[in-house]
Amino acid sequence: MELAKGDADMRGISEADAETLIEEHLRERGWNLTDFTVTRKRWREDLDGEEADRVFLYEGQVVAILEAKKPGKDLWAALEQAKGYARTYRRNTGQDVPLIFASDGEGFVRQNLRANTLPERLAVFPTPAEFLEFFRPQATELHGTLRDYQRVAVSQVLAAAQSGRKRMYLQMATGTGKTITAAGIIAKLWSVGLVRRALFLVDRDALAAQTVRKFKTHLGDNFNIDRATGGRDDRHRDVLVTTIQHLAVGSKYLNYPQEHFDLVILDECHRSYFGDWYPVLEYFADGGAILLGLTATPADKETVNTDRFFTDPGQYRGPIYRYTIRQAETNPEVPEWERLAQCIHHKFHTNVDLEGVHDMGFDFEPDQLGRAVDVPERNRLIAHTYFEDILGTREPVKTIVFAASIAHAKNLRYALIEEYNRRNNLPPNDAAAEKFIVAVHNEMPGAAGIIEEFQRVTDVAERRAIIEQAHKDPNMAPRPIVLVGIGMLDTGIDAPDVEVLLMARPTKSKVLYVQMKGRGTRKCRETGKTFYKLVDFVDITRLEPVITNDTPGIEDEPVEQEEEDLIRQEREREKEPEREPEEEPAAEQEMVIADVPVHLVFSETISPAVLEELRRQVEAQLRGGLEREALKQRFAQTVLCWRYLRGTPTPDHAFLSTLGFGVEALRDLYGEPEATLEDFVAVATGEADFDTLRRRRDFEKWALDKGLSKEQRELVFMVCDFKRANPEIKPEQILRSQWLQQAGGLTHIKRHFDNLDSLIGLADEALALEVGTAVERENDHGNDT
Repeated sequence: MELAKGDADMRGISEADAETLIEEHLRERGWNLTDFTVTRKRWREDLDGEEADRVFLYEGQVVAILEAKKPGKDLWAALEQAKGYARTYRRNTGQDVPLIFASDGEGFVRQNLRANTLPERLAVFPTPAEFLEFFRPQATELHGTLRDYQRVAVSQVLAAAQSGRKRMYLQMATGTGKTITAAGIIAKLWSVGLVRRALFLVDRDALAAQTVRKFKTHLGDNFNIDRATGGRDDRHRDVLVTTIQHLAVGSKYLNYPQEHFDLVILDECHRSYFGDWYPVLEYFADGGAILLGLTATPADKETVNTDRFFTDPGQYRGPIYRYTIRQAETNPEVPEWERLAQCIHHKFHTNVDLEGVHDMGFDFEPDQLGRAVDVPERNRLIAHTYFEDILGTREPVKTIVFAASIAHAKNLRYALIEEYNRRNNLPPNDAAAEKFIVAVHNEMPGAAGIIEEFQRVTDVAERRAIIEQAHKDPNMAPRPIVLVGIGMLDTGIDAPDVEVLLMARPTKSKVLYVQMKGRGTRKCRETGKTFYKLVDFVDITRLEPVITNDTPGIEDEPVEQEEEDLIRQEREREKEPEREPEEEPAAEQEMVIADVPVHLVFSETISPAVLEELRRQVEAQLRGGLEREALKQRFAQTVLCWRYLRGTPTPDHAFLSTLGFGVEALRDLYGEPEATLEDFVAVATGEADFDTLRRRRDFEKWALDKGLSKEQRELVFMVCDFKRANPEIKPEQILRSQWLQQAGGLTHIKRHFDNLDSLIGLADEALALEVGTAVERENDHGNDT
């Protein structure tokens, strides 16, 4: 509604008519005029018989007075009238009235009595959230409940937004409070005027409901928060939460004006958003919204699209703030119960044969993987190991089992049930355990309810009661203690009492491993859980150093008999009396130490003189190499400092030259006469190697001759990388691949090519050129010799 109607339309309007216009405007701004604890009209209490047109209440006290006048009346005089009411109210109650307003139905005038400032014109009346923010800043209150590392994340986003950045993302380990951090960001950006409406996007319906509950807990006092419906009421909400699918299907996002949201937050931003949902994000970004991503996944090649999408032009790619699993486990500034639970790794070899399973880039082809790992003997071994070696009891604990396919999940579930029956002296076909050892997947009716039940915290006594009831009541509804899942349990599960994670699904994906491991990282005060067990049957813990920069302590790794024999023999030799070495004719030998050939007289014992001779020969030759390595490290540190201070990926050429790192000097240092400054920066920071960069240059020359656009070149190069790892891959398998999603989905590809076959054909041509180039180089070397 527009308050201003024009001079002609406002002629003849009475004060009562102006009040009607004002009330309609207040409703459109989100005020509930029937909530008499918030606002009332015709207020006379504590005003010595006088009457204020409308007052606004906070905690039972009048905190603002609004005087209505018909158009043409002096609003500044109306403010003086309201100011008189405020003085009377203070004299009678001892309470100040901080704000006064006046309106004629066309606009508003406000004066802040608390700040003692002059009156100011307003085009619109404040929303309830803006009003409450004045009296009790949500950012200040919420900031006091955040942990130090969460406050740093909020500050990083604030600084980036104030500097004009429109795209950014945070990397925070699962269990470190990404949702409350997001609430803090919304409140802080609101308090400084950068945000008035926010949209929080998730990729699963269960996560949307969960987020609304958490936001209402942390922001609900001031902010109007709800699930997005696409209806008229959405425009009155300060924060809307929904799934990306809800907005994309049927193009419901077009129901909102493009500039409606100032902030769009994407949870789990490494997934789902770059395929068919891409237009949703671009629509709001084009309207000026800040796009903020949240993820637990460290950045690398697998998340390259995340880095690209959430980086403004000219900015350094990567998260603007990072809080890792290792930090979250050990941070001494965080109370013990709020740190992440420690992980105890167990590893068992089950001879998984992935021969013939297609490598789909960042993971395996799902159908083939399911068939490869779903072996009855192996399923029984996993069930036996779980009860025998991990639990050592007959009763299960809260456990998540990650399976590779629906059939695999079903068969693993029944292997666990059969093992439970065997250990409890029950008939093999006893079905009681079906009630608490449950499988769940997307195609299963009631899956969401089962997951919700699983997320209820249950201690030892309650778990025993569930098991007892399952044996007594054949009609009991499922109450899972062990949940076997495929595709539904890696995200969206908040079950802090989970004590065991059984990894029965092989993966190459660091993203998936981080999400699966995150299901166990939370501590649980109610059950006393301070650690959890990650049981690896598929060599998945090889990804651990990638996500924590540490190598896990693997328990239960069997010691080979041959190693034990060697250790015993070594100890026996140590017990034997030492014998004097016999003199033998000296002979000169050549050795290689640190890639340096040295010559010395052979001796069974190394005397100080021999050590000195070694030092003398090696030192001179190593000095040059060590100096080169030191220079390379200095160059890498210079690049990182530049990126941190200036925010651009490549340092200025003149700046580097003054430090002795001109292009010619770098070519001599690295021995790469054709490399560019950008090449040296990429190598120094570990983003690429020279072979890859040479291959990319050759590709770019070919692509430019073909007349390919930048977007087309990127897609063709990605297919080339994918096909190098999967030479025999078929187009129909590419359609099901994770790579296609990473590339933006089929819709994005059709935007730049006629069809997928055209893209694959160009990639094959580029790869053939690459092979030809390698052969030519080989022939050239042959001719030289």
